[in-house]
Amino acid sequence: MNEITRRHVLKGLLATPVVYSFSRPAFAATALRCDLASPGGQEMLAIYADAIRAMQQLGAEDPRSWMWWWYTHFVDGATTKDAELTRVFGADTTSPTRLLANDCWNTCQSHAGQNSNHFLPWHRMYTYYIERVVRAVTGRTDFAMPYWNYTSSDPAYRGVVPLQFRTPDDPVFGVLYRANRGTLANTGQPIHKNQVGDAMSIDDAMAKTAYNTVGSEMGFCRTIDSGIHGRIHTLTGNTRGMGAVPYAGNDPLFFVHHANIDRMWASWNKNGNKNPTDAVAYPWINTAFVMADSNGTRVSRQIKTLYSALSLGYDYDAFFPKPPVTPPAGTTPAAKSLASLAATSTKVASTNAMADLAAGATTVKLVRESTAKATNVLGLDTDGRRSLLVLRKLHTWKQPGVLYHVYLCATPNAPLDAASYVGNINFFDAEFHDHGGGSKLDTALGENFYSFDVTAHLQNIARKPVGVGAQDALFVRIVPGGTPMKDAGPMVAQIDLVRQ
Repeated sequence: MNEITRRHVLKGLLATPVVYSFSRPAFAATALRCDLASPGGQEMLAIYADAIRAMQQLGAEDPRSWMWWWYTHFVDGATTKDAELTRVFGADTTSPTRLLANDCWNTCQSHAGQNSNHFLPWHRMYTYYIERVVRAVTGRTDFAMPYWNYTSSDPAYRGVVPLQFRTPDDPVFGVLYRANRGTLANTGQPIHKNQVGDAMSIDDAMAKTAYNTVGSEMGFCRTIDSGIHGRIHTLTGNTRGMGAVPYAGNDPLFFVHHANIDRMWASWNKNGNKNPTDAVAYPWINTAFVMADSNGTRVSRQIKTLYSALSLGYDYDAFFPKPPVTPPAGTTPAAKSLASLAATSTKVASTNAMADLAAGATTVKLVRESTAKATNVLGLDTDGRRSLLVLRKLHTWKQPGVLYHVYLCATPNAPLDAASYVGNINFFDAEFHDHGGGSKLDTALGENFYSFDVTAHLQNIARKPVGVGAQDALFVRIVPGGTPMKDAGPMVAQIDLVRQ
């Protein structure tokens, strides 16, 4: 065992994660996905590294090759799917393997206009089948994808890229290294080191009670996708790596990241939350995805068959508990359902111009709708509904490479403090990507929005002597958490204040 492995095994034995554990199921057919910092995770990580070396030696036309699995997510952004199919398979458009590649490649959901509810099941299927490819090329039928526990409460692990992914000269783990990551990522510093708030927190997502978006309320799937998922990509990689959709699948970090995302979904279900099952109300649950199995054959699975990790033959060594949530005074009574609230959703204010984000703070004005009720503070009422700040139609011409932090203020020059801090956004899924059929820009961005409960923020403003201005206008200030890439051109087309 090399020095890296010895150090991490010892650290894994000493680490105490803030999760609760479950014993491994009695039936031996269930594979156990473990924290990669644990002894079991270390063993699996070495197998994963061996598999990548083997997969990289295979030609792109082989469904077990590393490039095939990178391209299943999205092809190299410097070219197109059609061009790569021709380069790899030649002019023959009828070969069975080419037809399979055409069905598999560029099918990442939901970052190029697909239903946002597809995100979790597609990536579960993606990780599930590459797990089987690893077993096939290494002969280790017991392999289970380890997960990167970046939400650990231990500062040595929280937001820190594991050492094995940062050592290019290591004979075992060097294959896991990628130069196209950020400086913090590849030097072992917390990737959220310079950010406002806690970019590694998933409390908001784990507190959701609906899988899908209801009205202006983001569901669990969308909250995970645009939240912790996008933050990890943005803070870890650059525009030729984890930080951009076309290149993310080429970084070995991708799959241990998505194993952790999948663990969040499994935990959310274990905590008593349900996935949609009504195909009439939610016809997307019958959508089927196509991938290659470990023997190179075509496999297809409907979303509704991807709901249970146990039914797929794997489990996790530990799960996230449901976070304690105490709603602030004046928020929605528990008796009101999300559906009934969505039916009475009311826009009370909006901006009159899009927010073109710059290298410094961008300030936009929220103005009361003419039909909205006048209150002491815009958007704050006593009707039992919550106030949601909704940012819609994000777009960027290329990845800016930073998080943007959002504040809600009573005045345009108010201090940017904890009391006015709303949360953060990223543009990981806000860049146009052509799936290969000449997709149009207006259909290639999908359901791209954020919503934040700002009821408590408005209550805080109400307690201060802000004057009469807050009755009719508020100000949203958006600040980059670092230096954005030049000419990225990120924008938020619409910002609303909604009562729901």
